[in-house]
Amino acid sequence: MKFGFFYFILALLTVSSAHAERFVVIMKDRQSFARAQGLAGHVEARLKNLNTLIVNATTSAELTALKASPGVIHVEQEYFHAPPPPVLSRATLVTKTVLTPSQPWGIQAVKAPEAWAVSNKGEGIRVLVVDSGVDATHPAIAPNFEKGRDFTSRWNSNDFSDLTGHGTHVAGTIAGVEDAHGFSGVAPKARILAGRACLPTGCSSAAVLDAINWGIEEKVDVINLSLGSPSSTLAEQTALQKADQAGISVVAASGNFGIAQVFHPAAHPTVIAVGAVDRDLQQAVFSQYGPELSLVAPGVEVVSSIPVDSGRDSTVTVHAASGALKAPAYFFHGTTPKFGAITRPVVDCGKGTPADFSNKDVYGKYVLVSRSKTPFEDQIRNAMRVGAYDVLIYNNEPGQTDSRLFDSENALFASAHLLEQETGLRILKALATEPQLQLTVDTVAASYQETFGTSMATPHVSGVVALVKAANRNLSAAEIKKLIMKTATPLGPNEENRYGAGLVNAETAVKAAMEIKQGK
Repeated sequence: MKFGFFYFILALLTVSSAHAERFVVIMKDRQSFARAQGLAGHVEARLKNLNTLIVNATTSAELTALKASPGVIHVEQEYFHAPPPPVLSRATLVTKTVLTPSQPWGIQAVKAPEAWAVSNKGEGIRVLVVDSGVDATHPAIAPNFEKGRDFTSRWNSNDFSDLTGHGTHVAGTIAGVEDAHGFSGVAPKARILAGRACLPTGCSSAAVLDAINWGIEEKVDVINLSLGSPSSTLAEQTALQKADQAGISVVAASGNFGIAQVFHPAAHPTVIAVGAVDRDLQQAVFSQYGPELSLVAPGVEVVSSIPVDSGRDSTVTVHAASGALKAPAYFFHGTTPKFGAITRPVVDCGKGTPADFSNKDVYGKYVLVSRSKTPFEDQIRNAMRVGAYDVLIYNNEPGQTDSRLFDSENALFASAHLLEQETGLRILKALATEPQLQLTVDTVAASYQETFGTSMATPHVSGVVALVKAANRNLSAAEIKKLIMKTATPLGPNEENRYGAGLVNAETAVKAAMEIKQGK
């Protein structure tokens, strides 16, 4: 889930005679949409609320005929987005699992509890999360989950399972139910709908349009789009305009490259564009900004739900003669987890280069290596080549760094964990006098995760919009955008509109919405 995972660089496909490509076709009006018959290629989906078709075309000739079809005013090719490289310049920019979360700091920062005291916590409001899917069985989400659909495939529209955890994290921040430990979303009584438009390989522009069309059909109140790209298309602009006309507030993320450009769809005039701040309410290093930025919300160290038991929480215990030491061990996502408490000897293998493993007995032992300029995955592969199956890499500087190697587990058959620098040095010190030193690594499944990105800031605002809408159902989408910007807490210095109107404030926004309703 690096950088919220779904902030993407536009990558257009080209028409090939070998296989069908998908195209978005905008019809002139409702009448031409209804009459559209015999278009070149295969009509895969009819988005009636957008007067738009999703059509397959195989050859350039079919595409030419498609553009010339009666009533067609615009044709654009489906595009996908690819994840950007991670930026790991700060220790706080990490992804790690959480076993039992308390109330997330962001809930307090946006003053959601103060808003709950004078509102119904979003009851009756329906929020569509257009994302990677949602785990509807998660205990933080299940009581508020209404329905879901998949728009990435026509084979099984009922499979909206979350393959990356991104959508489930977003949904938990919006409307996670309150639990005994204090965890909750911003609007803990709002309803969640899931529209899966993204897979681990990226998001389909056609699927996003399809999901927005469904949101209009379902008459949802809010659509959360924690995704984006540098440019927009006519089809996207049309869909956003239709959503606004239907009274739907669309909330989207500004992007994660830290540049002075708000990505689309956030940059669209009707959309609430959201940037990110850290715990100190300073602009997050990755948060994009510019004149279109509406406001900001918590986007660093954000704890929320992920698919049940998909996280890995580990600890390491050093059984030294001077006393046992227990410390965090961060599972490298992309390696193969081993659950339970496993005790083994440990062997120091330097920086994990091939030469460092020379003449080292690693079989059945934990291999300890220091982080270096060599990529983590190469250090792990070097250990695997000499027969090691359990690798511990300790940081070469204080704090933690990101421990996500690949988008899926089991890419490397060894199990690997990242240790903090202090833990690694303590193990080395103990090894100097205890060559037979033993370690225990204990790994359990987790269903919550701390991560970062404007993807994580966006659902905070969607939750506040749900609270405002619940407080005054008569407000239009444009009025809600204006209200939450007017009631935001100013932050600064605000050169180049880095904070927009400021930090979203649920308390002042809800009170203002109620005053409007009461005619004050």
